[in-house]
Amino acid sequence: MTMTKWLSCGNRPARALMAIVVTATVAPYGLGADKDKTVGTFNAYVDSDLCAHLMLGPITEARLQCSKDTRKQGSNSVLVRLGDNLVLDVNKTKMIDPLISQIVSATGEVKAKDGRIKLAEVAPVAASTIKPGSADYKLLDVRHFKLTGDDAKTYEKVRHELAMLPYVSEYDFISFTMADRKVILTGWTVRQTNRSSAYNVVKDLPGVEQVTNNIEVLPLGSMDMQARAGVRATLQRVLSRYFWGSGSAIKIVVKNGNVILLGMVSSQSDIDLATIQANSVRGVFKVFNMLQVEAKSSKSGD
Repeated sequence: MTMTKWLSCGNRPARALMAIVVTATVAPYGLGADKDKTVGTFNAYVDSDLCAHLMLGPITEARLQCSKDTRKQGSNSVLVRLGDNLVLDVNKTKMIDPLISQIVSATGEVKAKDGRIKLAEVAPVAASTIKPGSADYKLLDVRHFKLTGDDAKTYEKVRHELAMLPYVSEYDFISFTMADRKVILTGWTVRQTNRSSAYNVVKDLPGVEQVTNNIEVLPLGSMDMQARAGVRATLQRVLSRYFWGSGSAIKIVVKNGNVILLGMVSSQSDIDLATIQANSVRGVFKVFNMLQVEAKSSKSGD
């Protein structure tokens, strides 16, 4: 089976959010002065910040479109290093803005722990030049995301562990994918401990050989905190069936005034209403509505 899901995790079994999944890859690069810092050249995919933290898996037409669309809507450009799918914020985004949704060769100083690169040079690279069998090439090939046998069982173990994280709320979105026993964690959280806990519960699971942690810790400034509470209160008032107690079927991610809505709803009209209402909240700069309409299961005899 091909594992192409978002996973929204919480302290109860999480609901899998169907989506198009995406990826990227790496070429050898030189070592810098310390373990966390590398200087050199590698292959990368130019993505939008939103899609890079939301989408995982092979670079399909759907991901290319997501990158283009969300960049036009205002999401910043980032690099996704192909070899390990590490998301890197770039110091000079103007250098990569024209190359959105393309594979590139990037040269610069990478600080992996901080997820940043001081970019010196960047140039487009034809996908056909990526060597078959290399780490970069594997993550461009959907076949490496089709998990069977023991790998499929490992996937379920990872899903279960992330679903049981105790402090994930409606303001967090944590997801993952697997390819060739490599787990890529992604999403956003308001708690640093959620980021580290997700990594720790996955890294020692049998069948997991490598973990890339792209979970971003969100800013906790007063304006963003007010926006989170305001959006939740507004949506709960008009879309109450998706909210209960301290939980919600709709995830509300807020970063520097930008709101990302994630989850499954029953109709397109609910998606449109959520956009209108979230935009009306004081302190909200832009709304990226990634809600999806839940597919209705067909019943025999209908």
